[in-house]
Amino acid sequence: MIRRTRWQSLTALALLAALAAGCDIPLGPPQERMFKAAKNGYVSNMRRMLGSGIDPDISDQAGWTPLMWAAAKDNTDIIKLLLSRGAKLEARNGKGETPLHIAARWSRLDTIRFLISAGARTEPLDRLGWPPMMWAAMQGRTEVVRALAEGGANMEFRDTNGNTPLMMAANRGRTETVKALLDLGANPFKANKDGQTAADVAVASGYQDLAALLRGEQPQKPAARRRRRQ
Repeated sequence: MIRRTRWQSLTALALLAALAAGCDIPLGPPQERMFKAAKNGYVSNMRRMLGSGIDPDISDQAGWTPLMWAAAKDNTDIIKLLLSRGAKLEARNGKGETPLHIAARWSRLDTIRFLISAGARTEPLDRLGWPPMMWAAMQGRTEVVRALAEGGANMEFRDTNGNTPLMMAANRGRTETVKALLDLGANPFKANKDGQTAADVAVASGYQDLAALLRGEQPQKPAARRRRRQ
């Protein structure tokens, strides 16, 4: 039979109590704890580790920094702390994504607005040559599109094929996002390198109603059935 000392029992109880309270347990190497603090919003633990001299821009195997993980989880208090300690606002992961790319892809509206207010560029290009607006439009993240536009993002950005955010939304049939982009002033008559407008892209993808919307056509009312004569 294994006997526990009183100290071991108290330590075990303390750990269980901390877990129950949702507290961060100081286990594992410092780098691992940094990422855990970033993901879970443990501000006091992050402050303590930064104070011990850990680089705020350490990265994991995918090139993600603590600031990127905080952006993915919408932990703006962690982001503020990391930036105050010198973390890079425009750091890049293995895919060339910045924290703003990540916040946009994860629909983290508070983080998007905070990063832009802190000076994040709205047009950083990832490894595919896309800024956050292109991803938001393609994925149909309408509120993200609005937030990026409010922050000054280019509504008429063109990728290497000449496609715009409006075309990307049309290609995926994102009706609400298309409406938002049009309301924000996106031009539906521009053509890509294949000579296609956003409406043409919608037709090619099988979205006839969306194409009509992009052309400014009124939806047709279903024809009334004629009554048979008795």
